[in-house]
Amino acid sequence: MKKPEFAESIGMSGSQFRYVRSRAANPSIEMLAKISAKLKTPLYELLEDCQLGHRRNLSAKQMTKNLSMIVKRKYADSGLDKEQFAKVIGVSLPQLYLMLRGDSNPSLLVVVEIARRLGIGMWVLLGVEPMQVEEPVGR
Repeated sequence: MKKPEFAESIGMSGSQFRYVRSRAANPSIEMLAKISAKLKTPLYELLEDCQLGHRRNLSAKQMTKNLSMIVKRKYADSGLDKEQFAKVIGVSLPQLYLMLRGDSNPSLLVVVEIARRLGIGMWVLLGVEPMQVEEPVGR
């Protein structure tokens, strides 16, 4: 399959695909999962260039659900109001509402930043790696 055909098969334009290939794009979790599925390569291996090992190979929906679950838990533990918590994790209030409902499709860079601000790994936030001992945010 040629590059334009591959891009079309995952619902991406040729120019968007060029940006992703050249690392000039910030694809969403859903788009990364489509690329991963099409290549039959777990997302972890695709992005980290190492074997999946004990990690889980999840769909975009499963990763979004896990992100939502962790953000909800961290928000509840924080003692902050939603506006304060959104600032802590570096997202807008509407984006936080989407995350809390499980309707968010954040870009990779947003996921990386949220994980950093929560003090956990990106793969933990997405549910690919298991959660370790947690510390509350904002206290």
